[in-house]
Amino acid sequence: MNVAIRQETTEETLARGRSSALERELAASAHRERLEVLCTQTSNRIDKLEAEQLPAILDALSDVERRQSSLDTDAENLVNSVPVALRSITWNLKQLSDAISSLQVGMNDIDALRSLPQRVSELSGSLLEANDRVEFVRREIMFEMRYGASGAQAHEATREAAGHGVEKRVVASDKLAASRAEGNLRLNLGCGHIPLSGYLNLDRRELPGVDIVADAGDIPVEAGEVAEVFSAHMLEHFPQEQLRRQLLPYWRSLLGPGGTFRAVVPDAEAMIREYSEGRYPYDDLREVTFGAQDYDGDFHFNMFTPSSMAELLIEAGFKDVRLIESARRNGACYEFDIAATK
Repeated sequence: MNVAIRQETTEETLARGRSSALERELAASAHRERLEVLCTQTSNRIDKLEAEQLPAILDALSDVERRQSSLDTDAENLVNSVPVALRSITWNLKQLSDAISSLQVGMNDIDALRSLPQRVSELSGSLLEANDRVEFVRREIMFEMRYGASGAQAHEATREAAGHGVEKRVVASDKLAASRAEGNLRLNLGCGHIPLSGYLNLDRRELPGVDIVADAGDIPVEAGEVAEVFSAHMLEHFPQEQLRRQLLPYWRSLLGPGGTFRAVVPDAEAMIREYSEGRYPYDDLREVTFGAQDYDGDFHFNMFTPSSMAELLIEAGFKDVRLIESARRNGACYEFDIAATK
């Protein structure tokens, strides 16, 4: 009787051993299958990068190299940085490929399987950094190609972008002279049909009340002699990079110490909020966002929130940025009023 009991216990032990071995084999098989899927996905990602991103970058580089003769020294330095970014991407792709090969060899290594997500995450982060660098270089090159030509070409490019090359002319020379004598030269840029009292009103069109006909980026006044630069619903007519790199620094250079820059612009934050709450019509949102488009200069290239405008002003070297009013209704538009000092 005792012998029979011991024999049944041994068989149960062997059965449990076989079951445990089968479970381990199934777990290892599942790990291998997940690894194979991840390796396949990673390999497809590499193929996609090689097939799509690298040829596009190389094509852009080739185009830039054909234009190098017309770029200044800064632009050439930017072009030279593209191969560095490409080498960084290539190096990261090789690292990823080596990691995949290593993991494929050690597929039965449980520790390697556990560390795979971390290693792939680290390599993905490196690839994203390289991609961000290439995007930065691309934007720099495109800006230099459009606005960065040297000498007279740069001046002409600025004039064309600001207002299609208007020939500047002082209409109210006596008013300008008096403002200079008083030390209170105040400019109202892009006044249109709404000139303001106490300002030299500037527009690229010779409309009633316009004192200076000129582009906003090429004004016939001296650097450092202006007490205030004001504009209402004008900044949105310029592309972001031109505004950030050229116009805001240029307008700041016109101001004397402690001079004021003030702008009224559409309040995108308020309009989007009101539209999402159903209190602001779509047609008004579309027109304010893109401009009425009734004539050549009536197109909008930009939109702002109080915080985004403040960042642009600080980047341009202004200080003491202050929001005068926001979410103010003005006809079909919500607007904000912001100011800063030199």
